[in-house]
Amino acid sequence: MLQRVVLVGLMAIGAWGLSAQVAERRMDAQGGALALPGVEVRIPPGALVSSVRFRLERLQAVPTSPPQNEVFFIQTLPEREVVGIYRLSSSATTFLKPIEVEIRVNPPYRPGNRIIKSVIYTWDGQGYVSTQVPSTRETHTLSRLELGLGAGAGGYPAGLVLVVLRAPEENLRRECQARGGRWTGSSCERR
Repeated sequence: MLQRVVLVGLMAIGAWGLSAQVAERRMDAQGGALALPGVEVRIPPGALVSSVRFRLERLQAVPTSPPQNEVFFIQTLPEREVVGIYRLSSSATTFLKPIEVEIRVNPPYRPGNRIIKSVIYTWDGQGYVSTQVPSTRETHTLSRLELGLGAGAGGYPAGLVLVVLRAPEENLRRECQARGGRWTGSSCERR
């Protein structure tokens, strides 16, 4: 029944042209999974003690909350590609076993001789953590024992926001330096 409600909700979102796709599900000690195009969340058996609600959204833009200062230079970058922006929300903040979030980071297409950098920016309610992913990998899995307070949405107290971006390294370096930063080969550091 719940799957039907989620499916009807997704069809309604598509019909009205709203920006987010949403999947919601209540899971218990037996675990389970939530998935949307580009992302899958797996809750292993034994990770939960009681029944917990989860919400997974695919967004069209980086939310204004959390602050966007850590992803500042890549958002306006020429030739950058937003692979996906997702928000996982939950009524639980901690888990007994790590939950896994598998994210699609690169399409199968590999451009000629350019070095493409893929980055996952993870907001946990306190700050961003960036994870570089080699352009040879199509997916990346994050394991988490907790979600951040204040990072959830839709009435859920805890969550994560995941922004997956990719761009040619020369564009990243040029944009970083133009904004007064120092390109390290994997990130832009402020001077």
